[in-house]
Amino acid sequence: MNHLATIDHLKTDIGAIRVTASVQGVFQVDLLGKAYIPKTGLNVESPSLALQNAVAALEQILDYLNGKRKFFDLPIDWELVTSFQKSVLEITQFIPFGEILTYGQIAAKLGKPKASQAVGGALGRNPMPIIIPCHRVVAANGNLTGFSAAEGILTKQWLLELEGHKIVAQKLV
Repeated sequence: MNHLATIDHLKTDIGAIRVTASVQGVFQVDLLGKAYIPKTGLNVESPSLALQNAVAALEQILDYLNGKRKFFDLPIDWELVTSFQKSVLEITQFIPFGEILTYGQIAAKLGKPKASQAVGGALGRNPMPIIIPCHRVVAANGNLTGFSAAEGILTKQWLLELEGHKIVAQKLV
């Protein structure tokens, strides 16, 4: 297991965020929500490069949440994902700011057009939400489906509205 550095940031419009990084790159992003009560603000059991990666990731996430960043330029540590999930996340990683894909479109890009549910499962286990923008993936009918953040679909809706989308009754309009 890699040595890791973890940083909690408590005050964003979507609540607390925890970023964990290794020397290889961003390892995990947890959207902890507004009710999160911290146990510690910084946990470092690692070389300084892991801490630098965690700090860079948190800075870029905060810039994004404040409307100052549209894409992320960070190394990724893929240790937590399977090969299928990595292929789904690599496609998702490059969905541009303000654009949307459906689960079916990602499945088609993988050459597995009947794998929409498997794509949804892979995105549901995305260890790096926001950095890998799984919030930009919706059902074919425009419905917002599950999201792993503390406030779930409400967080997904907030992120999509930040990117200029209009949503009514948890559906893109």
